[in-house]
Amino acid sequence: MHWNAEGARQKKLELQQFLKSQQIDICSIQETHLNSSHRFFVRGYETHRFDRENRPKGGVLTLVKTNLSSIEVQRSEDADMEYITVKLILPERNLTICNLYSPPNKMMQLHCLRPGTEDWIVVGDFNSHSPSWGYPSLDAKGEEVEDWLIENQLVLVNKPDDPPTFYSRVWKKTSTPDLAIATDNVHKITKREVSEQLGGSDHRPTILTIAKQVIPSTGKLPPSWNYKKANWMLFSQLTDLYTKSITFDRHSVDRNASMFNSAILQAAKKSIPRGRRRDYKPYWNNALEELHKKLSEARENMEKDPTPENVARHSQIRTDFDKEKQRQTQNSWREKTASLNMEKDTQKLWQLTKTLNEDNSGRRKVTLHTNTGDVTGKTAANVFAKAFEADSTVTVPADRLKDVRSQTRAALHNTASTDLDPCMTERLILRELEEALRKLKQKKAPGPDGISNDMLKHLGPGAKRFLLSIYNQSWSTGTVPTSWKVALIRPIPKKGKDKRDPSSYRPISLLSCVGKLLERIVNKRLLSLLESRSFLAPTQTGYRQHRSTEDQLALLTQEIEDAFQEKKKVLAVFFDLSRAFDTVWKEGLLLKLLHAGVHGKMFKWLSDFLFNRTARVMVDGTTSNLVKLREGVPQGGVISPTLFLVYINDITTTVPKHVSNTLHADDFAVWCAEEHTSTATHRIQNTINSVSSWSEHWALQLNTTKTVSTLFSLSTSKEKVLLKLKDQAVPQVDTPTFLGVTLDTRLTWKPQIEATEGRAMKKLSLMKKLAGTQWGANSGILKQVYTGAVRPVMEYASSTWTTASKTNKGKLDKVQNMGLRIILGAMKSTPIQEMEKTADLEPLEDRREYKAVLQGEKMKRLTTHPLHQNLNKGTKNRLKRKSLKHQVKDLQTEYAEALEADPNCCETLVSDVWAPRKSFHEVRTDVPGLTAKGEQSPHVQKALAMEMIQDRYPHCTWTHVYTDGSSENAVRNGGSGVYIRRPNGTTTSLSVPAGDLSSNYRAELHALITAAEHAAGEDRSRQNIVLLTDSLSALQSLLSGPTDLPTRQLDNCLSTLSQHNKVVLQWIPAHVGIAGNEEADRLAKGGARLPQPHNSTSYKEAKTLLQRKKKENWKKRNGDYNPQEDPINKLDRRSQTTIFRLRTGHCGLKKHLKRLGLADDAHCECGSEEQTPEHILQNCPHLETIRQKFWQEETSVGAKLWGPADELRKTADFLAATGLRI
Repeated sequence: MHWNAEGARQKKLELQQFLKSQQIDICSIQETHLNSSHRFFVRGYETHRFDRENRPKGGVLTLVKTNLSSIEVQRSEDADMEYITVKLILPERNLTICNLYSPPNKMMQLHCLRPGTEDWIVVGDFNSHSPSWGYPSLDAKGEEVEDWLIENQLVLVNKPDDPPTFYSRVWKKTSTPDLAIATDNVHKITKREVSEQLGGSDHRPTILTIAKQVIPSTGKLPPSWNYKKANWMLFSQLTDLYTKSITFDRHSVDRNASMFNSAILQAAKKSIPRGRRRDYKPYWNNALEELHKKLSEARENMEKDPTPENVARHSQIRTDFDKEKQRQTQNSWREKTASLNMEKDTQKLWQLTKTLNEDNSGRRKVTLHTNTGDVTGKTAANVFAKAFEADSTVTVPADRLKDVRSQTRAALHNTASTDLDPCMTERLILRELEEALRKLKQKKAPGPDGISNDMLKHLGPGAKRFLLSIYNQSWSTGTVPTSWKVALIRPIPKKGKDKRDPSSYRPISLLSCVGKLLERIVNKRLLSLLESRSFLAPTQTGYRQHRSTEDQLALLTQEIEDAFQEKKKVLAVFFDLSRAFDTVWKEGLLLKLLHAGVHGKMFKWLSDFLFNRTARVMVDGTTSNLVKLREGVPQGGVISPTLFLVYINDITTTVPKHVSNTLHADDFAVWCAEEHTSTATHRIQNTINSVSSWSEHWALQLNTTKTVSTLFSLSTSKEKVLLKLKDQAVPQVDTPTFLGVTLDTRLTWKPQIEATEGRAMKKLSLMKKLAGTQWGANSGILKQVYTGAVRPVMEYASSTWTTASKTNKGKLDKVQNMGLRIILGAMKSTPIQEMEKTADLEPLEDRREYKAVLQGEKMKRLTTHPLHQNLNKGTKNRLKRKSLKHQVKDLQTEYAEALEADPNCCETLVSDVWAPRKSFHEVRTDVPGLTAKGEQSPHVQKALAMEMIQDRYPHCTWTHVYTDGSSENAVRNGGSGVYIRRPNGTTTSLSVPAGDLSSNYRAELHALITAAEHAAGEDRSRQNIVLLTDSLSALQSLLSGPTDLPTRQLDNCLSTLSQHNKVVLQWIPAHVGIAGNEEADRLAKGGARLPQPHNSTSYKEAKTLLQRKKKENWKKRNGDYNPQEDPINKLDRRSQTTIFRLRTGHCGLKKHLKRLGLADDAHCECGSEEQTPEHILQNCPHLETIRQKFWQEETSVGAKLWGPADELRKTADFLAATGLRI
């Protein structure tokens, strides 16, 4: 179809319904009235747009169904004629469709169009007159069209006696400016039909039916698993049943893996429904359908007989239709947003915001342009496959290959008799599998075998043991099943790139989730080995525990600031490695693994894991031929990042003395601080040469165009620096981007903050779509969107640039202020502090300071990072400007009450260490029947917990150990309580101090440690021991793996206790009247009153203590107001906005408008006094009758604005009834 919409956005609903009812494949729209700030997409269609930017109105848009392959081939370059040309890739002959709009009184420039030799058609609004298409005379534009038809041997599809497509309400006449012109062969197979009016446009849509063969594709995805409706209990039982029937093949891990997959999929088919969501239906209801029919009838009557009565009737029906459409739009949006539940529907919320942020939510068919023409489907998939195969190919000189192989053989020979670390040789155990399963993320796409993480997480105990047997077979034989080494690659288009170019796509590899689970187990062992031997470079922070990009940025900028204080300049080079992960030389990696101390089963397994890897590419439901991925670490592999760290690790050894470096995965930067630029240039050039030699030696490519240099200096004169990489000059830039942050030569942070402001403002537009003062999402949902999508953008690396000027940082504060107004529906004049208090959102500056002091606390404990030494050493204070070091010291003084002043008492941050375990404890956090927190009364919670204890751990056979922890204000003077009750009735009570700096969490852990140590020290025969604690966070720390000293200590104590006893840790609800829990709580409070030892604090505890202190400060600032308990949170959007505006007085009443200069008089219409919230709610005589309907008894202003939720709703409804704009 083609149609002049006279504004597409306002008629989108009618358009969607028309496209669906008429089964339209291609829709060409003129006069879209869109510009670059407008998002417009129709589900199920790919959008091709040409917007008019410099003048209002105009614009063309072509929608192509996503099951058709289409590419844009030409677009307008002349403002006098707007057009966009799209080519459809069809099985026999392609079809090119040009969508054109020629504004009135503008010549057409038709010579710009290129019909070519293919099947071609142009449709649109030509605004030209000729008898050939029904006009009584020929004008200049019509003559141009007629001449163009003859010159290009084109045929007009319109016929002179066809119904008109346009009705002029000014002249009350009909005409046909909308034309279709085609090559002869297309004209012969085309039928034209003028449809009834659509959406109130003066132009009717025209439907063209072209008899062309199209690709028989529905564009539908295969059915997916509906995990929400899965019967997981049945699934677990079936996995046990089916895996039990498998005969384990001790000679073929491939067969065992295949049989396991079949068993899991068989269980899934019987317990998990499959399906796809039905086609989306817009909110087009019977009322709209009926009004649209009446509008079409009125249009027909008006065109046939334009009497004043018919014109007036048409105008009235059109007004009624527009009102009903707006009402249905608002209702649909209100239902969609109001039904979102922050706790239960978080995924729906983010899906909604993602949809709002997308330009086109429909899948599009891929079309690639190659030397042999445009290709789709399997041919396109093969083009991608060949490209990805080529990307994984590395050329290594023969003599270099021979040398590395010789070194590898020698290293293997030298380690043949070496005692190996247990992590490289010991069998995999069930605890490792359970821990890996807990860390799996759900709702992730499965690999080629179809097994998902959701399925693996719900395996039965028997199926887990069978899987563990397969893993141990793979581990001990060094054989990775072939199916685990096959990748399914999906090309994803890069934003803003030509979608016809294969290089404009990035590959996303889907690997077997079963194989990746084993990778996770091996990866933990490998990382533990590397960290325990201090193999990884101190400056490497990529994929390492307790390290982040922000550490590297802080290090670089701190050293630049130090240099400024010493009158020095800093010359830095930011290296770019081309496709580093994809071009890792595997044989070189094996040698580096041996040098890292990797031997035995681990080396053998990794060797097989790396080689003989293959892939297929999936494009539009078709897959390519199998290709071999010769080099590179497997994309999407869990262990691949760690392997890359091993490969790139020794790049830092190329950096000479007096040159610093930082490395995050493959992001590598070097810098040198010197008084004289020439000295720095000499040192950095030597470094570049060394890095270049290293990259050639290890077959990695440095990108000479993206590797850049920057001279950081406070000098106002610009200096040019000449550095060379591979005989090419290194580009010198003033604003390099490193690890996502834009630096500048003077570290003003202005470019970074401006870029951050732009990104945050784009995210803020999501909130605007979700909100409205009368309808939309409530403040809770909007706050969640702000804190989850907007604020993180403004806080990334903020501890690094917190030293920026107030003016620059103020730009981001303004973004938060806008966010606050959106959340609360507040007027622009509303005091910021009042909005922050009600929304419970701290000022960004407070949060920046918190992040800065947290960075300092982290670096106190991360002793291997260069920033640790830097922050501890002094620096000159020649300049007034402050660095992170200055700010951290100031803030540590401010937070001294909550922090450990002595660096020697700060617990060092160390990575997890793998340790063999011979005996294990069980951790359980479930209580049958117990629902979410707060949903059940304490009496019900107690009954359920006591029933669970008696069923699982009967008093007659189990020793019950209740533990609890307590601390003063959750930050100081901790106490731990332990209450033990044995089967014979004897009891033991323990009350111990937990330390002068202690959070509740630490006190809880200390209680568990005390209990485990006491139980282990008792001289008793084997017991059943259950430790009952109300600290869910302590148990979750154990489940996720110990990360600090107390959890490691507890893990070791429990391991010792489990050697001779059956030990279970069980969570129970707190403060519900369970006698043992209450006694442990009493004992813990007693322990808190005992003399306290001075204890070291971990980073995790420092965060908790700082967070607590921050909350206390925020609470003091807000006085007695508690935003969580404010009844305003229970209201809908309209009511929340009304109440908040009335509370603050910043509203649409006259007194406030007079203050803003928007009203001449502050007095109410009643004339008695100024129009204020109190006057409207209490005193205005004109509103007395309405007031009596809502409040029969006298009610204070305070109750109406600060009372319970029902009272607040009443107030909001009263204001709505008055008709006043608040």
